[in-house]
Amino acid sequence: MDYLSSGFSRVDSSEDPAVFLSCLQTLCSLPYFQSYKKKSLQLLNPGPGSRILEIGSGLGQDAASLARMVGRSGMVAAIDSSRKMIEAAGKGFKNAESIRCCLADACNLPLCDGAFDGARADRVLQHIPDPERAFSEMVRTVRDSGRLVVYEPDWGTFIISPGKKEICRTMTQLFGDTFPSGWIGRQLPGLFREEGLKNIRIRAETFHTGDLHLAIRVFDLVNNAHRAGQMGLVSPGQAEGRLDELRRAHERGRFFCSYTGFLVCGEKPGRQTPFPQE
Repeated sequence: MDYLSSGFSRVDSSEDPAVFLSCLQTLCSLPYFQSYKKKSLQLLNPGPGSRILEIGSGLGQDAASLARMVGRSGMVAAIDSSRKMIEAAGKGFKNAESIRCCLADACNLPLCDGAFDGARADRVLQHIPDPERAFSEMVRTVRDSGRLVVYEPDWGTFIISPGKKEICRTMTQLFGDTFPSGWIGRQLPGLFREEGLKNIRIRAETFHTGDLHLAIRVFDLVNNAHRAGQMGLVSPGQAEGRLDELRRAHERGRFFCSYTGFLVCGEKPGRQTPFPQE
């Protein structure tokens, strides 16, 4: 069984890679994700001729946006650990001369120190068991005064309503705990400070929806409930009952779920440059 929380780190060996591609397509279509992505690009603020590193490029939409910002004289290095993701992204890069795709491990980047003017990662560190190492690699490859921008969810903030407290807590905690680094969102500011970055800015971005069908696609609710039953965290009857409860709540307009992610940016020490005005 492929689970969204634990499967993105091994898409190439997945039984059905299309599940992960479809999830990314859904997320990119939602206003919440489009909004914070736009903010992250504004904070990175690459100009024509800039060299930008995109870690975990996925389907490549963000790399394509960066390529338009840096122009033909610039370069975007689109890094992903999945060959299938690189192949899917490459289909949209045929006319993007400034994009260079690279299959690589974020914790061991085959890139020179200070090679880039900026670096960006979006919902990537949550899928890496050693996010500190991956972030340190990002910092290493950015020049002095270069900018780094990272967005990550914090799955400790994941909530679903309605439901009995203990079963709700079990289901949401299981989803968060099966990410390799499910609490990375709250840890980001500390990583930025530990790496000595300056001008650190932090934004909390909360996603919410009352659409159960969307939540099933985004948060893997059905598979997560069955997983809880298989692990003995709840009984199979409780797992099915939980799903029925959410379906009834959706019909009455009572379903609700949300989580909070954190958008963090900072600069490597060096010549100080102001962040763009919001």
